[in-house]
Amino acid sequence: MRCSPLVISFLGIAFTASWAADPEYSREVRRWKSVTPPPETDEYRLTAWFEAASTLSKSYEWRVFVEHDLVYAQLASEPRPDNKERPKFEPKTEDFSAGPETAFMRVDEGWLVGFNQGEFGAALYWFSRDGKQNYKISDHQVVHFFSSLDGLYAIQGLDHMGYSRGSIIRIARPEAGERWRASTVVELPAAPCTISTRRDGTMFVTSPNSIVAISRDRKSTTLLQNPWWYRPTSAVLSPDQQKLYIGMDYFVGEFDIPEKKLRLLVPSDIFLKPFRESEQRLREYEAKNNMRFYRRPPRK
Repeated sequence: MRCSPLVISFLGIAFTASWAADPEYSREVRRWKSVTPPPETDEYRLTAWFEAASTLSKSYEWRVFVEHDLVYAQLASEPRPDNKERPKFEPKTEDFSAGPETAFMRVDEGWLVGFNQGEFGAALYWFSRDGKQNYKISDHQVVHFFSSLDGLYAIQGLDHMGYSRGSIIRIARPEAGERWRASTVVELPAAPCTISTRRDGTMFVTSPNSIVAISRDRKSTTLLQNPWWYRPTSAVLSPDQQKLYIGMDYFVGEFDIPEKKLRLLVPSDIFLKPFRESEQRLREYEAKNNMRFYRRPPRK
């Protein structure tokens, strides 16, 4: 359970946690340190942690990736070559133009383009190779295209103002030369953020409040519900495909798939300094104002 946004808003003016320069760190996640958040019963420390993470998340966002059979993490603010294919032309329609959230996928005879402007609208289009021809396929809000054992798919959905919905769609042509069509194959419990596909065809979808596994026969299983994290930004499977590494604000999550357990990781002890500072400032605030934040009694 997260602390109330009202409490965080109240404390936000009083507490800040930061440092003058980014600490040096190893990009090899296997060298990182495991962090144990305060338990739900310790509202005092959990509030301090949440405040520190909320402040730092504005500048600390991790991106995970695999190279040479190792899992790495890098701050999203650091430059890294963009290896994603995209058309040489600039996709545009009467209602949409390509932006940071636009997704691209090369297909026979052209490109699939997912325009996604959040609550302001979205659409999935096909464009010819030169961009001179196009047609609308659907109104899906594509987050990411991916290929599976039996074809081309995408995760799509919207998370806005407490409303969260999503699904996995399949994009295919009934016959060669016909128009592309999109159809829902799996409904998701919330808007998806990332997807990773195992060699056996199992798909792992992350959202701000869950990790869901989708089997090849389209059965959905929630592996983790309401974890202590923020919106996932990226996810990769470990080389042995037994763990899912999740890039997020401030932390990297290591999810053990067979054990269904999530660990939060930071590069080193120095990254815990803001959390300790926030806790100390919370104590000072309580003492100065002669108040005490609520603590839940331990569970029996």
